[in-house]
Amino acid sequence: MGNQTSEKRKSAQNDGSGAESAPEVNVIRVLENGPLDVTADIHIVEHEPRKRAALCRCGASKNKPFCDGSHKKVGFTATGEPPAEESQPIEVRRGNLEITPFPNGPLGVAGPVEICSDSGRTLNRTTKTALCRCGHSKNKPYCDGSHKAAGFTTD
Repeated sequence: MGNQTSEKRKSAQNDGSGAESAPEVNVIRVLENGPLDVTADIHIVEHEPRKRAALCRCGASKNKPFCDGSHKKVGFTATGEPPAEESQPIEVRRGNLEITPFPNGPLGVAGPVEICSDSGRTLNRTTKTALCRCGHSKNKPYCDGSHKAAGFTTD
């Protein structure tokens, strides 16, 4: 039963299906050795709007910007508990979260969002950031420009 529920959630995350309402707080959760789990009123450039998405942060997905489980095959390791940054509460914590997968680069994020660790600890509150999706940043989950030296491509 657990796997069936997990598979249904995974499907809803990546295909936008389901009649889920927008959350009270936009959240990007940094999963241990895995993807970015996004819950918000998500608008990903060139994709249908959705309420949930699992976004690749290992660089190996064949379905970018979405996670396809490739992180397990390639042995991607990245903490789900990065250090918190000092940030102030955001007045409006919900609404459109625009995600732009830049060609051969990071995920641009615009809109109110709380970035949380895998355990739920708040890492940052922001309205604009760039998140690593090549798997090479030394400042994960944030982009530090490592995609250029690594030769990351989104093809």
